[in-house]
Amino acid sequence: MSNTDYEQFLQTHQFQLVFNSIPKHLYRRLYEKMKNEIFDSGTYFQLCPVDDDDEELEKPFNPERRFYVSTLENVVLDPENDENAIFLIDHAWTYRIKDARNDLKTIPNLYERMATLMNINTDTKDDGIELILQRMWKFNQTYTLTSTQLESRLDSDCVPEPYWYVMDEFGSAIRHSSSNANVCCTSFFFEPTQTMFTLLYPIVRIEQPYTEIFRNYVYDNASTLDRNVKLLPWQRVTYRKKILRNITIENCPEIFITNLEDNTEIFEECHKNDFLDDKTIEQASIVIDQEKIWKVFTDIDLVKNTLTDSHFQLVDQQDQADIIFLKKPIIDYRQQTLQKTLINQYPFENILTNKELLALVTRRWKSLYGYVE
Repeated sequence: MSNTDYEQFLQTHQFQLVFNSIPKHLYRRLYEKMKNEIFDSGTYFQLCPVDDDDEELEKPFNPERRFYVSTLENVVLDPENDENAIFLIDHAWTYRIKDARNDLKTIPNLYERMATLMNINTDTKDDGIELILQRMWKFNQTYTLTSTQLESRLDSDCVPEPYWYVMDEFGSAIRHSSSNANVCCTSFFFEPTQTMFTLLYPIVRIEQPYTEIFRNYVYDNASTLDRNVKLLPWQRVTYRKKILRNITIENCPEIFITNLEDNTEIFEECHKNDFLDDKTIEQASIVIDQEKIWKVFTDIDLVKNTLTDSHFQLVDQQDQADIIFLKKPIIDYRQQTLQKTLINQYPFENILTNKELLALVTRRWKSLYGYVE
């Protein structure tokens, strides 16, 4: 694996790495596993049949799970130092809500796999599909790709429709615990292969043989209301109705009137290695010499293959160039470095060119200032 490829991964996925709180010492191994699709959880974990008499199990949240996940005998997972302690989980079913029923009817073997995974046993397929559509909310995860294109007929205020997914048998067997969660699971989009994975990594040291693996579906127990809403699929119908009827603007203003925090951590992280001048430097106008041959340094194959005009000459060294035209981000914008070199980028442009940051900026703007007429 070349350092250039790895650095490109860090630049392209910086938002997700920071937003999902992935520990930095796991970055390189995560890249290697996603690039080569290394699913090595089987060398650390095992599936075990559920013991219905387990009194410590939070049964309301796990009634349909036939298996649970535990470590193997000699496994130690150290979240602080183990660089391999991050694992890929595959997705068994990815779908849009409107397509769920048809998927179960038409995709070969999908119904059988979901029925087994959700512990469903019925006489007819139609009955089984109805149960899957009810029970899947206890297994569902979701994500929204910010680059999803909205149909032109829709109002621009609409939120792109999310994708829903059910993890494979290993991921779906990880049980919920509010107080004993020892791993974190989060979705992660790997752009080079356009693949969505779920990542699993420990959040506490795990060293006892055959330790059961738990996750917290809610991630954060701080907000009682938020927690109750997210755990509704595991509650009885009467309790669900009680919670939902109390969610009004009078009782829960924080849901309906919310300003995003002025958190600049993600933006600062993306530019922590940038070099900028301390003050604005006035640039003199450039006088164009019509006879000049402009030396161009680029890392873009398309430019290398098509820039054939006699006024331009490709060079192999950046410090020889009159024009720097790069795909990878430029980090040194100081005048002493660039002098009179022309470049195709400008500082902090990734808040416009990076789709995740652009989505974040627009959401923050709307939340703080509303629409500008």
